[in-house]
Amino acid sequence: MRWQLLRPIRLRQHKMQLERIQKILARAGIASRRKAEELIASGEVSVNGKVAKLGDKAKFGRDSIKVHGHLIYKVEPPLYLAFNKPKGVISMMSDTDGRPTLSDYLIRIKKRLFPIGRLDFNSDGLLLLTNDGGFAASLQKRGDIPRIYHVKVKGHPEQQAIAKLERGARIGRKPVRPHSVTLVQKLANKSVIEVIFLAPGAVDVKGLFESKGFLIEKITRTAIGHITLKGLGPGEYRLLRSSSVEALLKQPELGLPNV
Repeated sequence: MRWQLLRPIRLRQHKMQLERIQKILARAGIASRRKAEELIASGEVSVNGKVAKLGDKAKFGRDSIKVHGHLIYKVEPPLYLAFNKPKGVISMMSDTDGRPTLSDYLIRIKKRLFPIGRLDFNSDGLLLLTNDGGFAASLQKRGDIPRIYHVKVKGHPEQQAIAKLERGARIGRKPVRPHSVTLVQKLANKSVIEVIFLAPGAVDVKGLFESKGFLIEKITRTAIGHITLKGLGPGEYRLLRSSSVEALLKQPELGLPNV
């Protein structure tokens, strides 16, 4: 497998310094930084003929870095996708149990990608995928980028029930509290509630609603920052411009309603 070369300026900047091995692997599109750490811990990565350890550093372009015996000698240009994950699809590129995966819908994409975060098997909506491990790590750590969900529940909740959601709950050991909760649609015998989170990492939306007594019919993530599902049917994706990706980190407020 071959990796394409980044713009010369970026490449020279990276060659000038020692970097942790997992960061180099992430830039090469091998895996997310967390997955790269797992590869190192399992002994699948070598540097100059020696098995790498977590914490080891190297210079890309000078040192011989191999994964599963394959030399990493070029870096892929960054690629970013917005994908509308259907319900019943696991948020991974492969699955040993044979369940439908993201790669089933990305056959035309020849570059190696990985999802940034996950959606539950029975949830649908927006997932971002990339080969840029640095961007993925930055996005996962940020606590100011809105993640917006539409949750369809049974019945028509009173304002008191909405207020309980706003107060949040402790799910397991983790406190879960939304930035805002809004009743956006009333159907015949159901309702759609929009809930916005600013917390970094995974959020147990299902756990929060169930802890407050709601009967959930569907959970859809409609947006991450200013990037939305607009124009994407289930199983469809679109390429994201670098300017849009940069704005996600530099202008997180663009994803908040009425801003």
